[in-house]
Amino acid sequence: SRAGRSVPRQLVVTEGALAGTRIPLGTQPILIGRADDSTLVLTDDYASTRHARLSPRGPEWYVEDLGSTNGTYLDRAKVTTAVRVPMGTPVRIGKTVIELRP
Repeated sequence: SRAGRSVPRQLVVTEGALAGTRIPLGTQPILIGRADDSTLVLTDDYASTRHARLSPRGPEWYVEDLGSTNGTYLDRAKVTTAVRVPMGTPVRIGKTVIELRP
């Protein structure tokens, strides 16, 4: 049942050069970094080429750091393993902040 529990359907950039960017969430992982083939390409000196990945596991999304230089943060806590991203919780990658939204 969907009562009282919405599923994230989009990734929204809330801070950084790409603020306002929206990416629809589907069944594919989202790669974030400076590499041209990233889903979300960051032009940010603090971001690594392959910085982080968001992956779906059923209705939930998990973020993992891909060995970046400056780390990935979920609500100010450094991500050291794949962790679930609650809806509306900020994920910081360099100077960019993203959130999952309905």
